[in-house]
Amino acid sequence: MTTTLFSHFQQRLLAAGGECVLVNDLREAAHFIASHPALEAKNVVIPPHFEARHPWGAILPFLEEHAIQIREASSPAEVADAPAGLSNAEVAISETGSVLLAENTLKARIVSMLTLTHFVLVREADLLPMLDDAGKRLQELSRPGPEQRRYMSLVTGPSRTADIERTLTIGVQGPKAVCVLIVR
Repeated sequence: MTTTLFSHFQQRLLAAGGECVLVNDLREAAHFIASHPALEAKNVVIPPHFEARHPWGAILPFLEEHAIQIREASSPAEVADAPAGLSNAEVAISETGSVLLAENTLKARIVSMLTLTHFVLVREADLLPMLDDAGKRLQELSRPGPEQRRYMSLVTGPSRTADIERTLTIGVQGPKAVCVLIVR
């Protein structure tokens, strides 16, 4: 079942211009990210306090083993057009090839909005078949309390617009590339 979900998710994301890989663990994810063409500059921007996010913060030492410099997002001006950003999604939706990003601060949100390539980590267990299946998680995240998230968005592939003379342009108002890593 999960293989089918992953294949369907991958097809949908590829159709939207994104990239998707299935990795066994965070060490393998770090190796993939470090060898990606977007990491030629050997630096990646992360949301503030990413090291405390469980289990995602555990990837940082693996990236450092690959001589990747890790920079915490501070201001939009400092993050804008950074070669690569790394964050995590709450769920991935096979039906649409989308990921649900949920943050509480602008500094965390700009990683997914202003970097040129956005790497997104998602647990394989959080790969859902249909958009409707994400409803329960959206309700949990929007409920007032310590887990409430104020900024939530569904992202499907790189930024795109066709506002100018109906010509499709990629990466005008966000990342030019999105790579989702589904972690077993």
